Amino acid sequence: MQQLRVIEAVGVAHRLVRLHLGVKPGEQVLLVADPWTDMNMAWALAGAVEEAGGEYTLAVMPTRHEKRATELTAILDAGLERADVLIGLTAASGAPTYSRKVAELLGQKRLRAMSMVMRSMDNWTRGAALADYEELDRLGHRLADVWAAGSQVTITSAAGTQFTAGVTKDPVMGHPVIVECGIAREPGREAAFSDGEISQRPLAGTAEGVLIVDGPVAKIGAGDDPIRIEVRAGKVVAVEGGQRARRLQQILDTVPGADHIAEIGLGLNPMSLRNGDFEEEKKALGNVHVALGSDLFYGGTHACAVHLDMVIRDATFLLDGRPIVQDGRVVA
Repeated sequence: MQQLRVIEAVGVAHRLVRLHLGVKPGEQVLLVADPWTDMNMAWALAGAVEEAGGEYTLAVMPTRHEKRATELTAILDAGLERADVLIGLTAASGAPTYSRKVAELLGQKRLRAMSMVMRSMDNWTRGAALADYEELDRLGHRLADVWAAGSQVTITSAAGTQFTAGVTKDPVMGHPVIVECGIAREPGREAAFSDGEISQRPLAGTAEGVLIVDGPVAKIGAGDDPIRIEVRAGKVVAVEGGQRARRLQQILDTVPGADHIAEIGLGLNPMSLRNGDFEEEKKALGNVHVALGSDLFYGGTHACAVHLDMVIRDATFLLDGRPIVQDGRVVA
């Protein structure tokens, strides 16, 4: 039965290649998988690239765990110099998204990219995948302008989150706030699929407060044991909770630099499911995610072997005290 899902994959792949990425004849498209990748997705994309007139190269890199989760291989770093489009399909890590080389090429507008890392066929065919991506992209750009004009982000939740951070003004991919809403048709643009968020790294050293992480966490998963995280001057200083908190503390203790607040992301997709999958839930309208570890993708200089997204459900997101998203609705 699982093999038959390639039928679903083919239609999605053609839509992604032609509409979301706008692959043109003659373009070089690099697809990066790992041993955990659902190869139905990879082969469907390869076929769609070829039909669009592009030329694909499908590379399989080693499985990366916490110690090297943001590193590509040296061969892939070199190959990216000749690529027009990168599609990341690794299921064990986010290396094709968070590597230093990818951030460099995106910043130089020499590459466009789509992240499907740590995703399955379900992310292609259900929930967030069913949104109107043209409308989502318009919403993302409008709210990115609102965010960039502010000075301070505040995140609260009924579960007890009370967190603030300064707004970074440095442009990344042409704007201080990154729009990831499923569309990446020009060099320097990056998207994911499924998708629906805007994000940025907070102003260095300004993140303060308490995060109550009641949604799923990358590399750790979901659970009914919220994690209480205390943040001071942009760093995690205390972690409390149950089994998930202990696993997070283990990562913080063993991965240098993992205590760094790397990203704040605001979910915008009204179709996203609450299913315990962090890649699905972090895109959901009304959810916020805060990430630890590497901020290179976001224009920062903090290199780390991990980038850990942590989902806060049903959050209120404010800029300079003005609500932007509240009770699962855009109010700005």
